[in-house]
Amino acid sequence: MDHHRASSRGLSAVFAPIRTGGLAEEVTRRIEQALETGLLRGGQRLPREVELAAALGVSPVTAREALSILRERGLITTVRGRNGGSFIIDGYLPSTDLALQNLQATTRLQINDLGLHYEAIASACAGIAARRADAADLHRLHQYLRPHEDTLLSWRLVDSEFMLEVGAIARSARLGRELVRMQADLGTLTVLPYTDDVFRESSVGHRNEVAGAIGDGDVLAAQNATRDLIHTMVSWLLRRRARELPMTKG
Repeated sequence: MDHHRASSRGLSAVFAPIRTGGLAEEVTRRIEQALETGLLRGGQRLPREVELAAALGVSPVTAREALSILRERGLITTVRGRNGGSFIIDGYLPSTDLALQNLQATTRLQINDLGLHYEAIASACAGIAARRADAADLHRLHQYLRPHEDTLLSWRLVDSEFMLEVGAIARSARLGRELVRMQADLGTLTVLPYTDDVFRESSVGHRNEVAGAIGDGDVLAAQNATRDLIHTMVSWLLRRRARELPMTKG
């Protein structure tokens, strides 16, 4: 699979025009979300300042300010010269230790709430996708059932890309951006289930069911299968949290 080409539809939500205020922070937040979801990875080059500004519909000054914020936060490095540019720092990976700390710091109610919101957005996208998908859409969607590499990052990326592809098939930039935001809100937590081989195989089955229902044009089945996929992940997180913090309530 040509990964860069395959991920372009997911990345299109990241680099879609911004129309609201707080632009420099919004640009920064969108890049940080892409890092959390695995759409941007260590060593990857960002568009040049002028290109970034044009893609996002902001001024070059705003793009420059956002890049400066990202540098201050240690997320990118900028290299001068003909082949220079701004790059995601090498070695940036979702950390399972950090994810576990985040899981311990997140209450059961917060995890459940995030899961319900994610289910609502994702199942809506899946229902629309079931009505709009064509053969090319389905071909792309099936590329994200299982990663080609058996690494934690690859599994995490497939998880993100599959759902973003469902959003892309629904052809709603707003819903697509909301999916990115929800995945960022869940953040590094979603890397944890993919440390479990049983969950990995289970997720492939669930993605197959979602893709099959979308291919059949079955709106209700697509929505239900998507809810099941997310519910399985949230349930895994809640069980793991219970093991980590057996006496903690909330």
